[in-house]
Amino acid sequence: MLKTIRLKNFKLHEDTSIEAAPITVFIGPNNSGKSSIFQALLLLRQAAARNDQFLCRPPGGIQPPPSEHYLYSPNLLVDVGAFDEVVRRGRNEIDFQVSGGVRPPRTIGDLNEASLSFETRIKENWLVSNSGSIRCPGGQTEWEFVGGKPTKGSPGLKWGEVIYRLEAVGTFNLTRLAGFSTTNPVLSQETMRMYNEFSQWIGAIPSKLLQSLHPVYALRGFEEWGYPITDYSPSSLELLTLHDRALALPNALASDRRLKERLSERLEEILHISIDFEVIPGKRLKIWAKPTGNSRAETLFANEGTGANQIPFIFVPVLLTPPDETILLSEPEAHLHPKGQCELTSMLLSVAKKENIQFFFETHSEHVLHTILNSVARGEWSPADVALYYFQNKNGIAEVGKREINQFGQVDGGLPDFFEQSLAELSDYLKALSKT
Repeated sequence: MLKTIRLKNFKLHEDTSIEAAPITVFIGPNNSGKSSIFQALLLLRQAAARNDQFLCRPPGGIQPPPSEHYLYSPNLLVDVGAFDEVVRRGRNEIDFQVSGGVRPPRTIGDLNEASLSFETRIKENWLVSNSGSIRCPGGQTEWEFVGGKPTKGSPGLKWGEVIYRLEAVGTFNLTRLAGFSTTNPVLSQETMRMYNEFSQWIGAIPSKLLQSLHPVYALRGFEEWGYPITDYSPSSLELLTLHDRALALPNALASDRRLKERLSERLEEILHISIDFEVIPGKRLKIWAKPTGNSRAETLFANEGTGANQIPFIFVPVLLTPPDETILLSEPEAHLHPKGQCELTSMLLSVAKKENIQFFFETHSEHVLHTILNSVARGEWSPADVALYYFQNKNGIAEVGKREINQFGQVDGGLPDFFEQSLAELSDYLKALSKT
């Protein structure tokens, strides 16, 4: 899970710091820098997946073959153009600082989490330096990579009877395992297998943290009545275009009956429909919406409207996210009735609590925010569990302020231009009524 984020000279962000919580909420006007936080994190994850020295790389030339139906490689998460499009005007460097915790595949002894912090400096699209530290129970190691070579020796990360040696690298993977040694000359084969397993995890902790970030994009929904059947189940639903996401989602659901059942359970709670598929000639999946009860006949899911269509694209990524990882959710309120917005938010908060999943909400909805604040007032979440940030664009610079929440779910100092807008509209409406 993420703990802190700091961006320097990235788009509107001259120098912005975020302290994350289990539930972190970004609000504020359009073009104030909210989405840029998500884009920065996804750029880092994308660069780490490529394992090269470039922050931005246009997607042209790395599309999969046409036979796979997808437009882009599954490693592409965001396309922001060239480096010049995201670095602040007049600057040629971007700095990212990130910290968080990563859990191993399984807990062994007292090793149930590694804490990580790192900083990267990118100049003219090249990773010119990176540094950081990793801490586990019983040990800590640091690294630094500047000018094409490591500049700080690592003392090794001691855990149990093993010392893992990490070395810095000049790619966005940041570190790799250089080997490990043990103070015990006689180890069982089972113990050696355990240490080998953990060596792969420890050497890739920075990239593991980035891989634990899962976007749910603002643009979602089925645009067609059916989609081609792919040769294999998609490896990811976190794809760059809506076309690719819409193609991957039914194929993933059709190949996993339990996942389809879990999604239908969620759809029935909010929309009173379930989802089903029919294989038709031409190797295509026809997507059906099946109403609960006998109120009406089943219809094509594409005909259910934009609100219903976007819900599967939120819940399936959430259902697939392992515990202790992070969802970056853009505008969950899109196309939903206010009651639906509240029900969806309540359900996501319940999942976050039950599955220990961290959520970042980027929202313009008072109903989404009210639901989160009401959960604090009811004692379901403590004020420390919710971090609320208000974004403003001040002369081309993102001004980001944290708003404190008390135990009653009240926001200290209020929220300029947020709830006040509804009050202003209500006041104008009452004045208009009084004239008639």
